[in-house]
This record gives sequence, structure tokens and C-alpha cells, in this order.
Amino acid sequence: MPITLNRKKILIAVAAVSAGVAAYALAGFYLLPKIALSKLPQIVKEQTGQTPQLQQIRLNPFSWVLELREFSLPAGDGQLLAGFEALRIDLAAWESIKLGGVVVDSIELSKLQLNIARRADGGFNFADLQPEQAEAEAAPVAPEADTGPVKLLIRRAAIADGKLAWLDASTGQALAETLVPVNLMLQDISTQAEQAGNGKLTLGIESGGSIEWSGDFSLQPLASKGHLQLDAIGLDKIWQLFLQQLPIRIAAGRAGLQIDYDLTSADSGVAVVLRNGALALQQLAVVEKNSGKPLIDLPELAVDGIGVDVEGQAVNVAALTSRNAEIQAWLQADGTVNYQALFGQDAAATSSAPANGAAAPIAAEPGKPWSVRLGELALHDYQIHFTDFSQAKPAEFKLSELNCKLQNFSSDLAGKLPLQFSTRLNQTGSLALNGDMLLQPFAADWDVQIKNLQLKTFQPYLDPFVKLELVDGDVNLSGKLHLAAAEPFQLTFNGDADIDNLLTRDQLKNKDFLKWSNLALDGIAIDLAAQDFKLAKVLLERPYVRFNIKKDGSTNIDEILVEPKAEPVKTAKPVKTAAKPAAAKAKAKADEPSISIGKIEMRNGKSDFADYSLILPFVAEMNGLNGEVRGFSSDQDAAATMALKGKVYDMALVGIKGKYQFQSGDSDISLNFTHMPLPLITPYMAEFAGYRIEKGQMALDLHYKIKRGQLEVQNKLFIDQLTLGDKVENPNAVSLPLHLAIALLKDADGKINLDFPITGSLEDPQFSVGALVRDVLVNLVKKVAMSPFKAIASLLSDDKDFSSVQFMPGSAELAKEEADKLGELSKALLSKPDLTLEIKGIAYQNLDWPAMRFSALQDVLKKMKSGELRDQGQKIRHEYIQLSDDDYKRLLAKFFAEVFPQDFERSLLGKPRIKSNPDADFYTLARERLEGIFQPDPLKLNDLAVARANHIAQYVTESGGISRDRVYILATELSQDEAADGISAMLTLNAAP
Repeated sequence: MPITLNRKKILIAVAAVSAGVAAYALAGFYLLPKIALSKLPQIVKEQTGQTPQLQQIRLNPFSWVLELREFSLPAGDGQLLAGFEALRIDLAAWESIKLGGVVVDSIELSKLQLNIARRADGGFNFADLQPEQAEAEAAPVAPEADTGPVKLLIRRAAIADGKLAWLDASTGQALAETLVPVNLMLQDISTQAEQAGNGKLTLGIESGGSIEWSGDFSLQPLASKGHLQLDAIGLDKIWQLFLQQLPIRIAAGRAGLQIDYDLTSADSGVAVVLRNGALALQQLAVVEKNSGKPLIDLPELAVDGIGVDVEGQAVNVAALTSRNAEIQAWLQADGTVNYQALFGQDAAATSSAPANGAAAPIAAEPGKPWSVRLGELALHDYQIHFTDFSQAKPAEFKLSELNCKLQNFSSDLAGKLPLQFSTRLNQTGSLALNGDMLLQPFAADWDVQIKNLQLKTFQPYLDPFVKLELVDGDVNLSGKLHLAAAEPFQLTFNGDADIDNLLTRDQLKNKDFLKWSNLALDGIAIDLAAQDFKLAKVLLERPYVRFNIKKDGSTNIDEILVEPKAEPVKTAKPVKTAAKPAAAKAKAKADEPSISIGKIEMRNGKSDFADYSLILPFVAEMNGLNGEVRGFSSDQDAAATMALKGKVYDMALVGIKGKYQFQSGDSDISLNFTHMPLPLITPYMAEFAGYRIEKGQMALDLHYKIKRGQLEVQNKLFIDQLTLGDKVENPNAVSLPLHLAIALLKDADGKINLDFPITGSLEDPQFSVGALVRDVLVNLVKKVAMSPFKAIASLLSDDKDFSSVQFMPGSAELAKEEADKLGELSKALLSKPDLTLEIKGIAYQNLDWPAMRFSALQDVLKKMKSGELRDQGQKIRHEYIQLSDDDYKRLLAKFFAEVFPQDFERSLLGKPRIKSNPDADFYTLARERLEGIFQPDPLKLNDLAVARANHIAQYVTESGGISRDRVYILATELSQDEAADGISAMLTLNAAP
């Protein structure tokens, strides 16, 4: 019996336990998940205002494993905000009891998806998550005593195949990026002190690249140590998402970064130290945001040995290396560099007052500055394209093969910085700097070397000052340069330089102006602060210069100088100033630069020299110039001595010698030419006087003296057997009959000796050597050459004006009175066989044309008659047609009807008449109106002038008996002026050739 009772008790206990287990299992496996599945979405909705979707909740009450599947939470617009495929939590219940906290074996989140969106209005989609009702105000609860952090241990937490999507529509365009897959593994997450865990995170970037983190961490105290690596991050995407406010656009490029970090808790906060960092940029392309102009093309940049101590505010970089970059830069017309303009506008926009009434940020108080150190900066094979648009013609420069190495940079600007710099300029030239420099205060000691620097590159900078083209020329320089920021600024240079193959060309006449094969400057010693400039020797090989003195005394140098733009002058009341004391004058004198050149030597020089201020223009091509100038100095008492010898046209000898004082301008210089063949300068003689030179030889002795601004010139000119050749038509030639002048000036042996002393003050603006010479020439020849008819007045029986012949308007026929006058002139010319008669026929448009218009009308009528005969098969040119009276009237009426069809009609009897005046005589009025349509015909007027000259020539040769070879008909003239003395042709006398 007792056994039976015990068995019943056991069975009841087993049944009770089984029932309890069954009830526990039922509640755990079924009831609780079902209740949670029905309540959890409602709770989430109350807290977020959005209705979530949850497909399934499973709970294993025995293993304490909770699993949620297919969860999704929408944003306010119905789009997915967050969701996952499965969330599995494995709770270690018994270990939690032992720990007195929470122990989780694992938390696994599969295919987590977060979609973060920034809408066009700037709001975020997660801002839609708002509680449906505000929670009732809770009664104040007394603070609980701090019992320390909850004991928590998560042995493993993982996110697998996650996805994080970002969409930004606030900029007006949809910008998207997705991190996929997102994989995170954390182990041994613990809130217990001195408990460390580890983890790994990998993020794939849909547009390219990846991010990976791995390391150890602890929560108590907060600390972490690990490694961060970014690979092939698309910089163009970074710009689209976060940097569009910049005035530039990153069009392409990839970035990679790997760095070790150490994060620890400190009294002042969190201390972060970065070590062993390496940054790499590849194929970076930067353009202007608005115009798309390329700015920077950077194929490769590497920064190695990066170290940052945030708490210590220190940055250390072992090396920064870059290769093969191309940089575009330009100076805008307003004088600002393009980068300055871009980022200056951006800075101005950033520094402007915040919009929407936002408070301006409070300026941070100055604190400890950051320390930055760079072990080495190395740039290899860079190219910089620079264009200067501030000039009228943009100047372009290309720096290629640019290499730069700078070492030991520190933000405290202390210590020497070794610098090695080299580049090529526009493919041909090169520049190299090598030495040390200090940044504060600035100082530099460099070896400088320039090779084959082409001068024509700098043409745009020359144009505002001279009208001179730099065709060729290379600069070479080698020496030591010292710079120092002091007061005054320190600059010294010691070395040598040369300019090879210089060639400049006058832009006005497109002729060589100055050139040489080599200019060597040896022993250069410059001290800018001391204003001391020295040259040991200047050697000029094969130089050439073209120097002209014009008729007005100015030179071709004056001609090529560009006059500066006039600026408005501000007037001010005169202020009386006290005289400067002697000490001040002495100091001003001491501040003047000291210049000295030991020797200037010229070898095989050449020049074109022309002086049009002389009686005859002196033009010479000089070559074989050799000589030297010694003692060039700015010292007041120093005078340079010169001695030069050369040849003119390889035949005449030239010598220049004398002294010149550069400070005062006083000089005593002699210039001698001997055995100059005058036919060689025929082109210049023709330019001056309009004649060729057939024969002759010249010697010239010029002696110039200048003392205290007073000029004394002794010009001695000797010409032997001068014979003029053919006349050259030149409207700019001197209007003097030189044959007469030469005949008067020649002695019995055919020699001419002229001595023209000239004096004047160089400070007198009215002084002109050319004007004085012309006055002398006119005084010599005016009695005969300028009044030839008065010279033969004794041979004429009547006091008449024999320099002109009068004509009737529109006529070339000689009147009897004019014919008699020509007869008298012919008799006088027969007694002067060396004189020739020149006839200039003239037509006066205002007087002659009114008398010639009827002839023009007749030509039109004859052409109409010629056309009618052509239609009948007869070919007769109009100039051979004689119009009958009937033809004249018929064709006149026909022509009038063509020209004035609205004013022409015929009577009932067929007679022509004018509508506006039917009672007038048709043919008289029609002729007057038709003549009015003919404009002056220069060809017919020229024919009239030619006919007048021919009639005069015919009369003096046929009736007067003058040989035809002594009569010259000049070019005709068509005058627009009124003839105050009547219509006339002009006569002149000249010497026979």
C-alpha cells in the first residue's frame, strides 16, 4: 500500500512537471511569439508613427534563442527606411544568472537594410519617426544610487550582408551612394573593466572602393587599437555627396588610406594617436565647377609615414611624393590668379552672415598651435601651364619636367630647408635652384642656373613699352644668389651671364633694330641694398644696330617708344618747403646707385646709320666695327673713353673717338668718313631729293661738343665730281631743283666744299639742327633755283607772269595773248640751252566741268545711236558718229523718257513735252535737266589737263623752235579749288640733265 501511494505521488509529480513543461513550452513556443507578433508592431507604431511589418517571431524557451524575421519600417512617404531579413539573439541564461547580468552568446543580424534620404527641402526621412501621442508627464522620480554599469557580455555580434543606402535630393539633383555589403563582426563585448574585445568591419562601396577596419576595443575604460584601410575610394563621388559647395569639381580620382590608430580615455577626454599612415591619390582630375576648365590632373600622389597626436596637436609626415601632375593656372585680366578668384569668392560666401537668422559662430580662443613637420616633399615631372591674360596679348608659359625636393619643413619655421628645384620653360629653357633657405625670417642662399631661356616668351610684357619684336635670343646665367628679408631688403648676386643670338625687329617698319651673336657679362657683382652694380667685362660679338636721325631731329628710338597713357593730374595748392640742408643733400647723393663697367669690347660690329638733319641725308652701312669703351662709371668725375674703327660699305673708312661723361652728359666726339662712294647711297638720296646719283665721292668730318647743355657741331662736307642721275618721282623729296644748286656750288674742278657750324642749347625745345641746315640750303640757292623766271627776266621784253598759261573754261585752245607770251618765252629759252621747260597741265573741276557736261551728254546719245546701228548690223564705235539734228532731238527725248519717265509725255501730235512744264521748250529744258545728272568725270578732266599741256608743248616746239628733249610734261593735276587767278597751266624751269 505505501508503495502504491509513492508511485501515485511520483506519477502526479511527473504529470505536474510535464504539464508545467508543456505549459512552458506552449507559452514559449507559441503564446509569447504570437502575442509579441501582434503587439510589437503596434508598440513600434506608437513610438514612431509608422506601421512596421514583421513576418515572424520565434522563441525557443529552452535554449533562450529569439528570432525575428522579415522586419521592415517605412518612412512617411511609404518608402523603406529600415529592415532586416532575420535577427537572431542567443541568450546564455544560466551564465547570465551566474554573472548577475546579461550574457549573450551571439547576436546575428542578416541583410540589414537602412535607407537614409535627404529630401529636396533639406529634411531627412527618419525625421518622420515621431510618437503618435506625447507621453504623459511622468512624476518626478528620485534618483537612484549609482550602482555602476550593467554587467553585459556579448560573445559575438555580427551583421551579415547589410546594405546602407544614402540619397540626397537637397542640391536639386538626386545624389546616391550605397554601402554594400556591410559585414561587421564583434567579439567579447563587455562592460566589465579590463575586458577587451576585437572586431572587424568591411564596407563595400557601390560606386567603387571599400573600407575595412579591424582592431581591439574595451568599454571600461573606453579604448581601442586597430587598423583602418580605405581602398580605391571614388573622389568624384565624395565631391558629389559632400563637397559641392566648393567652387571646384572633382571629375575623377581614387584615394586609398591605411593607418593604425590608438584611442584611449584621458582626463581631458579621448586621446587619439594615428601612426604608420599612408595616403595615396591616383588619377585625380579637378576642374572648375561652372566652366569645366581643367585645373589639376594628378596621376599619382603618395603621403607616407603619417602620424597624428590629437592631444599633443602634432602632425608628422615622413614624405610626400607626387609624379606627372599637370596644373593649369592663369592670371586674369584684373590681376588675380584663377585659384585666388575661385577660393576668394568661396571664402567670401562662407564668411558672410549666416542665413535664416542663424547665430554666427563664436570665434575660438587662441590656444596652442598645431605642430606640423614634413620630412621630405618630392615632386617629379610636374607640368604647369600658366597664361597671363592681364596683357593685351596673353603670355603663355609651360613649366615641364619640374622637379622639386624640399626637406625638413616645420610649422615653427625654424631651421634650414634644403631645396632642389629644376624645370624646363617652354620646352627650350631651363631653371635650377640648389641651396638652403629659411622661412622666418626669410633668407636664401642658392646656386642659380638658367640655360637657353627664350626672350620672345616675354614679348607681351615688352609691348606696352616699345614697338619692338623679340624674334630670337637666349639667356644664360650662372651664379650665387643671396636673399634676406631685412631693412633694406638684401639681394646680392655674383656670377656670369650671357645673351646669345639676340634679334629684335622694329614693328613699324619690320626691319632689324638690334641684334648680336653674343653678349657676355663677366664678373657680375650686385649688391642691391648698397646700390652697388659692377661688371668686370662686357663682350659684344657681331652686334648690329639701326640708328636713324630724322629730319625733325628725333630718332627711330623715339619712334618705337610707346607713349604712356596720360593720367589725370591732381592739382594742389603750392606748399612752400624749406631748403634741404646740406646733410640731406649728401644723403640723397649717397643713395644714388653706383655703376661701373671695367671694359666694354666690341668685335666685328655692324650698323645702319642715317642722319637726315644734314644738308644731304647721310646714310651709311657700317661694318667691321671693332673697338672698346673703358672707364664707364657713374662717378661724377669719371669720363669714358671710346675708340672705334670700321668701314662703310666695305670701302669707306670710319673712325669714332672721344670722351663722354655720363653724369653730366658733356662730350667731345669726332666722327670721320673718307672715300665714301656716293652712288652707293643713291636710294637714300632719292628718298631725300628725288634723284639718283650717277657719280661722286664724299668725305665727312663731324665734330660734336656738348658742355653744360650747349651743343657745338662743326660739319665739314667735301663732295667731288657729283653728278645726279635720273629723277625719281618722290612726293616726299625736298622741293629744290638740285641741278641748279649743284651748278652754283661746284668750283672749276667740280668740287664742293661746305662748312656748316651749328650751335644751340639742347634745353631749348625750339632748337632743331635740321631746320638750321635747311635754312642755309635755301639761302644758297633761292636767288636762282627758287626764282628761275626772274633770273631770265632780262631776256624777256615784257613784264608778264611767264610761270602760267591761261585757258577758257573747258577748253585747251591757246588764246592769242597766251600764244604771244609763249613765243617770248621760247626766244629766251633758245639762249639758255641748259634750261628745260616743265609743263604741268591743270583742270579745275568747279570751273571746267560745267562747260564739259554737254560733251558728256553727247557721248551718251552717240552710244545710244551706236547701239541702234549695231541692231541693224552695222558696227560703228560711238566716238566716230556724228549726230544729225533729228537724231539728236529723237535720242534726247528717248534718253529723257528713260531718266525721268514720270515727267515725260507726248502731245496728241506726238511731240515730246515735260509734264511739270508743258509750255517750255522741251529740248532746251531736257538738255539742262539731263546735264544735271552727270557728275564730274575725273578721266575727262584729266584728258583736258593733258590736252592743255600738250598744246603748250606743241606751240613752244613747233612755233617756238625749242628742242623736244628740253620740254617735259609733268603729271597733270585735278584741282577742287576755285582758281582765283583764272584757269591756268603751270610752267617751271630746271637745269638740263
